[in-house]
Amino acid sequence: MFLTEYPFWLSFICILLAFAGSWFLYRNNPLKLDGRWKKQLNWALFAFRFFVLFILSFLLLGPLLNLVSTKTQKPIIVYAIDNSQSILLGHDAVSLKETFSKHFEKIQTDLGSDYEVVPYLMGSNLSIGANPSFSDKESHLSGLFSALKDKYDNSNLGGIILATDGLYNKGENPLQTVKQIKAPIYPIALGDTIQRKDVLIRNVRTNNIVFKGNTFPIQIDVAAYAAEGESALLQVSKNGIVIFKQPITLGANYFNTINANITATENGTQHYIVSLSALKNEVSLANNNKDVFIQVVDGKQQIGLLGYTPHPDISALQRSIQQNENYAVKSAIFSQGETIDNPNQYNLVILHQLPGINGEGVNLIKQLKEMNIPLLYVIGAQTNLAYLNQLEPLIQIGGYRGAVNETTPLVQDNFSLFTLTDDEKEVIKKFPPLSSPFGSYRITGEIEVLLKQQIGYVKTDFPLLFFSKGGNGRSGFLFGEGFWKWSLHDMGLSNQHTSATLINSSIQYLTSKKDQNKLRLSGKKVFDENEEILFDAELYNESYQLINNPELNILISSTTGKDYKFSFTKTAQAYTLNAGVFPSGVYNYTATCFVGTAERKVTGQFMVKPLQAEFIQTTANHQLLNQLANESGGKLFHLTNLNEMNQSIKQNPLIKPIIYQNNELRSWIDLKWLFMLIMVVLSLEWFVRKWNGSI
Repeated sequence: MFLTEYPFWLSFICILLAFAGSWFLYRNNPLKLDGRWKKQLNWALFAFRFFVLFILSFLLLGPLLNLVSTKTQKPIIVYAIDNSQSILLGHDAVSLKETFSKHFEKIQTDLGSDYEVVPYLMGSNLSIGANPSFSDKESHLSGLFSALKDKYDNSNLGGIILATDGLYNKGENPLQTVKQIKAPIYPIALGDTIQRKDVLIRNVRTNNIVFKGNTFPIQIDVAAYAAEGESALLQVSKNGIVIFKQPITLGANYFNTINANITATENGTQHYIVSLSALKNEVSLANNNKDVFIQVVDGKQQIGLLGYTPHPDISALQRSIQQNENYAVKSAIFSQGETIDNPNQYNLVILHQLPGINGEGVNLIKQLKEMNIPLLYVIGAQTNLAYLNQLEPLIQIGGYRGAVNETTPLVQDNFSLFTLTDDEKEVIKKFPPLSSPFGSYRITGEIEVLLKQQIGYVKTDFPLLFFSKGGNGRSGFLFGEGFWKWSLHDMGLSNQHTSATLINSSIQYLTSKKDQNKLRLSGKKVFDENEEILFDAELYNESYQLINNPELNILISSTTGKDYKFSFTKTAQAYTLNAGVFPSGVYNYTATCFVGTAERKVTGQFMVKPLQAEFIQTTANHQLLNQLANESGGKLFHLTNLNEMNQSIKQNPLIKPIIYQNNELRSWIDLKWLFMLIMVVLSLEWFVRKWNGSI
């Protein structure tokens, strides 16, 4: 089928023009051909010329060719196998792998011609493959459905075969996410639904950070199944020495929380092992032990919080600071005759609307600055900005007449003094406005701005929260009162996590001493067992300029004496290292390089927490699998009737191929074969006329 851009009746004019041009050229046998084929040859040349003239004139009408093509997409059958450790609690790994291998071959034979079968391994993450190792330490069923929705949302996903025991320990309830999948699910029920004898440590709760010399509690949740009348011994040990033990008499379905009070005697990361003695014929011993890592520090940072007058900001700041166990905060109200005693005991002082209207607190601020104690100013309507300009020359606010602006935070992505996650930045953008002094802001000196002021819809360059980058006596400035509104609003956004993180990160920067080491390493202190160990490093020359010419190496040592050696990868100006996944435990590291003959060295410590989630529950959840099948229109199967599953998929009328039809309009002038045909016809005509001597 074809169309034209101009009225189709004009094609008759093209025919007349082509006929007239051919007739005038070949009338009365102008080539004087002889022989029995002269008439036929003359008519052939006439036809050639007619064809070329007609096509060339017809192309002026803009003819379009409507091309219709069809494509058939087979239904996609996802074959997902649970690759987590809990699968082996009720099965032998070798025989189970063989069973899945045979079934995958069978399903490829039965369905391969009419269906596209895609194998996946599901555990902590989703990966393509059909050979499970059953080694993943987490089961993420909801993540499977979310990933399949993203990948096959616009494809013909026919069904999902899901081989699992129904246990999950990561993500949300899969019954919520399965609604996103518009395809039937055919679970293969693995594991044992009969509760077998087992005693386990379900959970351990304790402080992540404790202070040396303090006694801290470890709360241990102990559970037992099918163990009525038996007994077990609960122990807490450190470095092979038992520091707590308690015998337990078990019931049929036993659960109890036991408190062990431990005294922190050493600094650094301490490794405690909580263990239960094994029962006879117990189904799993992997859940009888739990590793606990606790950071023991010398003492808390002392934070002074001094307000000009009573204000809801004071209590909001105090609550946020107290969320960090490293900080002890003491508050006082200046207008009520209170002050902070012994200023030299504080690592940081927060000054809320000080210096006051009449210069209150000026002498104290001068004293704190002389002692190089870091200060964090919260500036509001009662702050005397004239005195502040004298006390802090790096910030000058002019034109202030007691007026304020309602300013919302504008996060600066180039801020580098500490890190906020993308989620935290998004939460901060939603914070309500603060009341900021209205005036002209002029900043001198080396500073970094974290938040700028946005007034209504206008993004300004006025700072809302910034920090000086000096050494001792660092200072920070929050130009606005109303932190209590941020804290209250944040309750619904992140349960006050983000507002507390913002304040505590600011305190951490202000109280940290300037690092004089020219080799600096940054990275997390605590990793999960399945998490990659990542480090970043910076190297400075004598002028404190970034360099990365020397090779940077690191030696990581475990407490068992095993060493791991790595070399950092160079980036544009610094270094980075991905050391991979480490077994659980405490590790010490030493990073070294040579700048000329001078050695640069950094030492530190990190810990890897074990993941034992796969052994907390040992009874398969086939009820969940049956619900998934019913919700999606599928059916539950067992290892003994896998052949019936293939037939059920083939007989499902909803799993069928989709035929796509594609209509494409193409201009004749773009058809290369038509151009070649015109050239061939013209060449043949030219050859005959040349041979005849007419040219």
